[in-house]
Amino acid sequence: MSGLETAIRHALERSDRTSSETRARIYQSARNALEAGLRKQDVHDPEVIAQQRHRLEAIIHGIELEERTALKAEASTVSPVRPETDNRVPSAELDDRAHLPPQGSTAAFDGGVEPVVDGGLDGLRPDRRATARANEAAVAAEPQVTGKRGKAAKVIPPAKPRRRKRGRFLSFVMVVTTLGAAFLGAVWWVDTSGLLKTAAERDTSVANPPSTVQSEDFDGGAGLKTLGTQSGFTGDWVDVFTPADMARVSVEARAAADPVTDESGQRLRITSASPDQDGNVRIEIPTAMLGQISGKTSTVALSVQADSGKQTQFSVECDFASLGDCGRHRFTVNEEKNDMLFKVTFDRSLAPSSPGHILINSDVTGAGSSLNLYAVRILPGQ
Repeated sequence: MSGLETAIRHALERSDRTSSETRARIYQSARNALEAGLRKQDVHDPEVIAQQRHRLEAIIHGIELEERTALKAEASTVSPVRPETDNRVPSAELDDRAHLPPQGSTAAFDGGVEPVVDGGLDGLRPDRRATARANEAAVAAEPQVTGKRGKAAKVIPPAKPRRRKRGRFLSFVMVVTTLGAAFLGAVWWVDTSGLLKTAAERDTSVANPPSTVQSEDFDGGAGLKTLGTQSGFTGDWVDVFTPADMARVSVEARAAADPVTDESGQRLRITSASPDQDGNVRIEIPTAMLGQISGKTSTVALSVQADSGKQTQFSVECDFASLGDCGRHRFTVNEEKNDMLFKVTFDRSLAPSSPGHILINSDVTGAGSSLNLYAVRILPGQ
């Protein structure tokens, strides 16, 4: 009989061997002792380990068959009542001090030699011993057995830990808070983005401030005033320039004027690389037109639009030969086509003998923004 088999049988004699749970615990303790012994002796050969486990399982299987046969035989006869002298049921644990041959040597296993256990193989110990060195984690996981010796034992499963209701409540509060914050964020985004507004209420264009003439841009004595944008032009207006009249356009050193024709219509693209006079584009005004506005207060209108949707500030000046000038006007224009109007007053009644000019600079900030010019019209005074 091997050392482990002897230890198992001794443990069964000291415990309630009629209980299948008790026997299972003893067998498991034997397995734990074998594994611990292999680890202590630093045995890592898979073949050696498999042989030892197989031999132990064969021993456990044989002992269990004997125990079941004995229980069936006792059940057919009247069992004597054992004196109830001890209410405690010993629980056996197998000592893990099993010694095996050195690693790499398989001769001992091939010859049928079993591992040697220290202390005369007294590895199965009752629970009364305070120095038991079994695996505490494995013992704690086993179900507790209560009852009297000789009688069927009652298995008490380990108590399940209670789930903390407070943790559930905090998790619920966190989920509700997160969903509420997400909902409020969505409401805020819909409100600020104008998603619910109608097409008429939603203004997606660039802000177009009203046309203004700054006092420092023109001679205050000329008495010029800024007019609102006209919704249309009557037959009294005279077209003094259209993009087809490129012969009447001249540019300074740092300016460019290019005719453009596309789905938006025909226009003159003016680009000024300098906010000074060398960035001006000159539009010629016929001599006959100067004769109609001499000695009167007339209105000049420029139909313009910022190029490529980029807002720009442009300036307009007049050089009307002997009639004089009209000061310097500054306007802001965006991607929408607008008509910029201003008044000019000339007290002289003598008509000039040479043409005049309107000077346009597309960007008074010097950034080089372009301006589209569609037409220049004049409404002569009465």
